[in-house]
Amino acid sequence: MRGAAFAAGVAALAALLASGGGGRASLYSPDDPFAVPVGTDGRPAPLPFDEFKRRLAVLTNALVEPKPGEKPNPDRVKFLDRIAKQEKGPKRTAPEAAALATDLLRVGQSDRALGVLGPHAADRRPDYFVFTGLASAHAARGEWADALRYHQEGQFDTKMPETVKGLSKGQRDWWARLDADVVPRFYQIRRQETEERRGLGPTERHAADETEDVLPLLPLSGEPVRFVNAAGEYEAGVLAPAEQAKLPPDALATAQQLVLWFPGDTRLYWLLAELYAAAGDVRSAVAILDECTWGRQYGNRKVLVAHRHALRAAADALDRVEPIEGPAFGLGTIGVYFGVVGVLAALALVRTVLKRR
Repeated sequence: MRGAAFAAGVAALAALLASGGGGRASLYSPDDPFAVPVGTDGRPAPLPFDEFKRRLAVLTNALVEPKPGEKPNPDRVKFLDRIAKQEKGPKRTAPEAAALATDLLRVGQSDRALGVLGPHAADRRPDYFVFTGLASAHAARGEWADALRYHQEGQFDTKMPETVKGLSKGQRDWWARLDADVVPRFYQIRRQETEERRGLGPTERHAADETEDVLPLLPLSGEPVRFVNAAGEYEAGVLAPAEQAKLPPDALATAQQLVLWFPGDTRLYWLLAELYAAAGDVRSAVAILDECTWGRQYGNRKVLVAHRHALRAAADALDRVEPIEGPAFGLGTIGVYFGVVGVLAALALVRTVLKRR
């Protein structure tokens, strides 16, 4: 199961990156919000890694367009069926348009999403999720300045509803906080990076790729966190106390949520890996960086590759000391067991018959 999901995710990511990435910030999706859990105390908790990977695989699989003559994969079919049902209905309200646009973005159809949301952007009472949806649609197209503009208009001219279908009160409030500070900061960084690369030739762009570092998203103000030990060097699973102090308590949950909103942004995914490593989870960190290196074609980033090598060595050493536990008896093991028992029983029967003779 894990191998199949990983293979499907690699194929999905290749298609996603070829189309320019995708955006999902605070999109209205009452049926599938893909939300990180938030406790009754208002504190978000990161998803278990396997569950996070499962949800991410659904989103990346949905973006894969089938080749001529092939059928779409089940994850994509789920969204396509829902889109077809929504499009058959009568004139849509703004929330209904936002929900339809979300599903269109999840199958990589940003042009259609813009067409669905556009008429509602000029409503006398604008809808919050129409504007965040417009921002995400432009982000999916790499139009970061427009993404930031629509997101800020949504912040200034509208307000997230007090209750959001599919979200608990805690999740709704946390999403609102992310929209207020983290998402616009992310758009600003991506816009700046795009502007800095505008006009670069192939050789200069290749050099810029090679020297790329971790996305400087956290903290939201001040010097970005440096993933180094107290001596100022990278060490797998270790983060200097001064650097740790820069990270907000919900850093890991925040990065997970952003990756689920922007599943095609490898810089965000790389940041998530570094946060796992800083928390001491080198296995999850190296699993992400393996995917960034191969499936997402980031193997030419020198910093990422160096960190991946360090994490791989640490994970391998950990596996020798603390092997990953699996089920004591799988179906294959049980089958072998009963096969051996059957052979022994047959031999015993033959031996008894020979003795009697």
